[in-house]
Amino acid sequence: MTPQTTFRVTDRRHTAGVAGPGAPRDIPPGYRPHAMLLGPLNEDQTRAFLLEKGAAPDAIDDLMRERARTSSRMRALPAYSPAEAVLPLQDAQAIAEIARIMELPECKAAFPPGSWTAQFVEIGKLIAVQPSIDVRYAEIIGAAGLDPENPISAVPLCFAHKHGLPFHVSLDQPQKSVSISGIHPAFEVLSLRCTQQQNDGPLIVSFMVAAPPNIVVVLRWSGRLFLSNGYHRIYRLMQAGFSHVPCVVREAPSLAHIAPYGPTFFQEPVLMAPRPPLFGDFADPELALIVPLRATRRVIRIRPDEYFVASP
Repeated sequence: MTPQTTFRVTDRRHTAGVAGPGAPRDIPPGYRPHAMLLGPLNEDQTRAFLLEKGAAPDAIDDLMRERARTSSRMRALPAYSPAEAVLPLQDAQAIAEIARIMELPECKAAFPPGSWTAQFVEIGKLIAVQPSIDVRYAEIIGAAGLDPENPISAVPLCFAHKHGLPFHVSLDQPQKSVSISGIHPAFEVLSLRCTQQQNDGPLIVSFMVAAPPNIVVVLRWSGRLFLSNGYHRIYRLMQAGFSHVPCVVREAPSLAHIAPYGPTFFQEPVLMAPRPPLFGDFADPELALIVPLRATRRVIRIRPDEYFVASP
């Protein structure tokens, strides 16, 4: 069975400066537009989240008022039902490409055989665990060949073992340090090695910086489908008109495994509510607000510290 396109939406609310509910909002220099689901949060949680994420101070009071409107709108929506949200993936070429990616060592380590299945999942029935998406970042990912009439065209985007965005390296000779920075929030130090040239030669310390496998992951728990990884790519596909996405589906051992405690994740009362925040809400101007958040980059800085310690 091939999933059919059921909606096509394009969100451009961050490109103009008209006032009013759901209208565009100006993005000041040094900030980036984020689509945010603030309706499920109470006032204290909303204010804490906006401050934690670096929202433009001049926008906070206005956003608090709009949060009340979106919260009222959410309470009037039908209860969540994941019925018929998952479809089998049957295209032989797509299955072969997914198998090729998932057999790579880094993917195999993160997704052991037997712990997942590749399926099509309906975007509108995915529960959003995170309240925010950087829409400007989402718009620059994905190849030109994405075609909502051919859902298989999303496979290379949803099953990519590498991230397409580059990172930048700078050396600080006086501090004997190296800094690696990039817009992608997930890259990290994956391994560290120490070798010696010959028996009495200098020590060589090396490390690897990379992002984990770039796979769209849906976690199933208590009969519900939660989007765990791939928010910006799913947003990009949703804006392109896709109704279903190919992804890895796994069973989650607990809700805490899906949404760790903290202000950047929805918590259990919200995620298990009769009508939780759904990914499709990000495209609804009545539910998702475009919020200016301070632009940030992830930086990994590595520096050897030199010091003396007392001998035993």
